[in-house]
Amino acid sequence: MIKGLLWYQGESDTSTPHDADAYRGNMTKLIENVREGLGLPSLPIIQVPILSGDNKYMEKGREAQLGMEIPNVMCVDARGLELKDDHLHLTSKSQVLQLGRLLADAYLQRFGPSEPDSHAAI
Repeated sequence: MIKGLLWYQGESDTSTPHDADAYRGNMTKLIENVREGLGLPSLPIIQVPILSGDNKYMEKGREAQLGMEIPNVMCVDARGLELKDDHLHLTSKSQVLQLGRLLADAYLQRFGPSEPDSHAAI
């Protein structure tokens, strides 16, 4: 059973002004298509806003993600977590120990059961 979708992608969608301007609409359509395809119209989705990279229009993409007002869609911001030397990707430690925990906590606080269920899969 699918309980939610975690989305952490988008740097390449901010390389041109056209792509950055289209991000919100493209992401909205993706969410609609995934929910429809899975038959889960209120599937919880947690996205991590674009946080790094050299793309000139990255902030436009971040703003699009942070400004989405779609039911059961939320953001967990990874800004400030340690990056690899490429200044684009998070270090393994940041991904696993920090971002992973942030995502799990956000899911459980917003969408999780009121009482822990040791048999439920996320």
